[in-house]
Amino acid sequence: MTRPQWVLDAVFYQIFPDRFRNGRPDLDPVDVAPWGSPPDRERFQGGDLRGIREGLGHLESLRVTA
Repeated sequence: MTRPQWVLDAVFYQIFPDRFRNGRPDLDPVDVAPWGSPPDRERFQGGDLRGIREGLGHLESLRVTA
């Protein structure tokens, strides 16, 4: 199998939505962990898809392409 040419110059960035950015804090669950606290299997931090959309400019500034 050959790899696509675009991959050779791509800059990848993996997003963990729960910890990337919280776009709607008003929709957080009651027991949400404080933003920036260490990862915990039992508690969420509230990141969401709206937060990802709001953070696209930051990813663009990092020259992320994939």
